[in-house]
Amino acid sequence: MSELSNTQTKINYNAVWALAKRELLGFWRNKSRVISSIAQGILFLFVFAGGFSSLSITIDGVPVDSRAFTASGIAAIVILFTGIFGGMSIFRDKMFGFMKELLVAPVSRRTLMFGRTLGISLQTLVQVLIMIGLSITFGYYGYDINLIWRVMLVLPVALLASMGIVGVGLTISTRLNDMQSFGLIQTFIVMPMFWLSGALFAFNSVPLPMQVIMMCNPFTYSVDLFRLMLLGVSYFPFWLDLIVMVVFGAILILIGARSFNKMEVS
Repeated sequence: MSELSNTQTKINYNAVWALAKRELLGFWRNKSRVISSIAQGILFLFVFAGGFSSLSITIDGVPVDSRAFTASGIAAIVILFTGIFGGMSIFRDKMFGFMKELLVAPVSRRTLMFGRTLGISLQTLVQVLIMIGLSITFGYYGYDINLIWRVMLVLPVALLASMGIVGVGLTISTRLNDMQSFGLIQTFIVMPMFWLSGALFAFNSVPLPMQVIMMCNPFTYSVDLFRLMLLGVSYFPFWLDLIVMVVFGAILILIGARSFNKMEVS
């Protein structure tokens, strides 16, 4: 009895990695998703980064190339959309019965939840690298050798930012049984976080009331930390960006874990 209780509460790290690997391989083997990610990245970069190339942007008194400014914001936004939509994998597994098999497996639900979260976060990391790679190819960041170190610093930031966003997606998907409801709710959450994150426009270029609203958006700090890693400048202090990201991620992971524990599959 005690062994069964331990199995149902402890985290099985081998199972976590197996679930994460399944999510990652599922994305990589789906060639249409990979191709669409690249095509969407090219479209976003040409439309937004190219379209805003004539803007004059200054961060903390330092002039910033508008194309690099927008490209770094778009790379951060990839986390938002991919992380939220990652919750749709829950619906897919419910539909095909795989979720039932997972729930009766001799591993805790926390293991299942952390495995899903890690897998979707790794998917997000791959898509962020694709977006940054395209931006570098088009010369939006210049061709400085220091870009290698900047990209390496971006990776843990992207992983941390994705944890909270994936938590949002999993919380929504575990509480709903209707795909259409999921789409409506995630749009209601994603669009304000997207437009009010400062990904496409400068924080100091909007009126004060809008700045206050943007500061209430936790994803604003993820975008800001992305820019600090890639461009070397930011609107907020490093410690503030990091604290908000850690707190937001921890809260959403805990909420997502609780929702996953209460999830019922008919």
